[in-house]
Amino acid sequence: MAKNRFCVYVLWLFFGFIANAQNYTVYDVKPSETPQSIARTNNIPLELLYRYNPDLRNVKSVTAQKIVIPHSDNKNFGFIRYRVKVQETLYSISRNYNISIAELKAFNPQLYENELKAGEVIKIPAYKLPEEFQNVDFNESIKNSNFSAFKHIVLPNERKPDIAQKYGITTKTFDSLNQGIIEVKSGQFVKIIPQKSEYKDFELSNLDMNLQYYKVPKQQTLYSLSKEFKISEDIIFKLNPIVRREGLKAGTIIKLPERLESRTASRKIVNLENRIQNFNEKKLAVFLPFSLDAFERDSVDKKQIILKDNFLNISLDIYEGIKLAVKEARTKGIYTDLKVYDTKRNPRVIDSIFSENTISDRDAIIGPLFPENINALVSEVSAQQTPVFLPFTNMENPSPYVFNTLPSQASKTETLITHIDSTLTDDVNLIVVTDSTTTKAYKKYKYTFPDAKYLTIKGYSVELEQLKTLHEKDKQNWVILETNQIGVSENVVTSLYKFQKGYTEGSEDDEETKEDEEEIQFNVRLFTSDRNRAFGEVLDNKALSELFFTYVSVSKYDVLESNKMIENYIIQNESVPNRFILRAYDMTYDLLLRLAYEGTLDSEEALNPMTEYNENRFLYFKEFMKDTYENKGLYIIKYTPGFEVEIVDSDTE
Repeated sequence: MAKNRFCVYVLWLFFGFIANAQNYTVYDVKPSETPQSIARTNNIPLELLYRYNPDLRNVKSVTAQKIVIPHSDNKNFGFIRYRVKVQETLYSISRNYNISIAELKAFNPQLYENELKAGEVIKIPAYKLPEEFQNVDFNESIKNSNFSAFKHIVLPNERKPDIAQKYGITTKTFDSLNQGIIEVKSGQFVKIIPQKSEYKDFELSNLDMNLQYYKVPKQQTLYSLSKEFKISEDIIFKLNPIVRREGLKAGTIIKLPERLESRTASRKIVNLENRIQNFNEKKLAVFLPFSLDAFERDSVDKKQIILKDNFLNISLDIYEGIKLAVKEARTKGIYTDLKVYDTKRNPRVIDSIFSENTISDRDAIIGPLFPENINALVSEVSAQQTPVFLPFTNMENPSPYVFNTLPSQASKTETLITHIDSTLTDDVNLIVVTDSTTTKAYKKYKYTFPDAKYLTIKGYSVELEQLKTLHEKDKQNWVILETNQIGVSENVVTSLYKFQKGYTEGSEDDEETKEDEEEIQFNVRLFTSDRNRAFGEVLDNKALSELFFTYVSVSKYDVLESNKMIENYIIQNESVPNRFILRAYDMTYDLLLRLAYEGTLDSEEALNPMTEYNENRFLYFKEFMKDTYENKGLYIIKYTPGFEVEIVDSDTE
């Protein structure tokens, strides 16, 4: 408990200093201005202007639209050079470093015009610790702890090798844990996790890979080559027999698998079917609430149980999807030992399952569904560290072995924020409408778009005039609506549709007053990050289509296209597979392919690729200061006039 209080104090100290040290404003550069004229205009030394805007050095005129003007000289001010990682956004980086998106853009003016890209190096403003804390080691209380993961605060004059040596890891391991960090700065947080160094050898039989030609540079060794491309030396030999016979020689052209990082850096969908390397039998355990003991009683009507028990039907659908995925994986040479356990909706059953069976040999566990069963299972697997994949229920409590396969609402909100921020222009009037059920979303929008117009609805409706005053005739009006209440969504969508079509406002009593009537019409688009029941059948689909209704979705079930798996299912069952079957299939097939790609789920390489199957995407990622893996694979879907539905995000381009 004392350690937790200490960490909270350090976080408060560090971030509190950062917040108080933001002593600058954003300046709009006028035509023909130079660094010298800007310094004179703002009455600051030229060298101080250069320190806050290092890109201005060695230029005669300023091409950037905006720069930073410091109010006073802060000797502790500097920059961290940060390389953007896959799936990172301005929002996530700003939250991690406790600065606003506006400040990030101010110090990186290219972000005003261009979208943030993975691999891009940006500048993050940072400050040295105050003088009185320069010689304090804030990490002393956790150096010898038993934590499986923690954040280290970089001390003055501390370098990467110093930190790595302090925690008994290599510099290479440090870099893999902190991939975006090029150089460390005093006061910065870095991630520390003890890692296993085992490396498994893989078979190549019947392997279908995306290959590339590679020219061996000087001083390249088999060891460094296998590490760079994340493959075994055996695969290198089988792809290139000459290397086995004559060794690895500089200048030789050899065949190697295409680098996975080059594909994920641009957020491309990766086909893991072409990257199967490990053909060992995969071992899975499935925990589902069938409650089959209900069928053992003679007096019950078994048919009625099947018809009325929703959880039984959901469990059967999930099991059906899992079986289909195991069957499909077998056609790729991946064999699975599948054990299925009935949790009977009782957490105490979990204890008996573990006491009567060997679960420690499983590569992964799928399920359970109920929160109390999840907590019981996680406590059982904590010692053996078996990954647990939750198909439909997210776990809020942190656990390093849990994979929330269903993207969270927070991720959906951040995805919409990123989409809007990357497409927002000066001719857009942004309006955010929330109610009492969506205060978290309101705070995130307010943080990212402080200049937007906001309306918080109290109750279940809003007056037409209230909404009208927020709109502008000469701009596109983008309305973000976040609500869980059907009355609110119906009221707002009806009003927005009226604005879009146009209506007459004024007196209609007699002919003399008609000339006072005014035509009211706005160009409106509607967005939401949570298409819940409030956006269900009660809403007019024609209105949603005309408003180009755009929303974030965990699946593309609304735009699902037929494929071989779905066609085979229809032939065998004379029905289309439902959401539970498809999601269970996609999640299980993805899990088996990740195991076949890397041989384990312990490494980041097995979790980094973004994948897509029938209706779901998967990209597992740990949030800053969190242990649980979250799935960040989401879709942005848009209605268009004519009742068409399309995917608008660019992840597959």
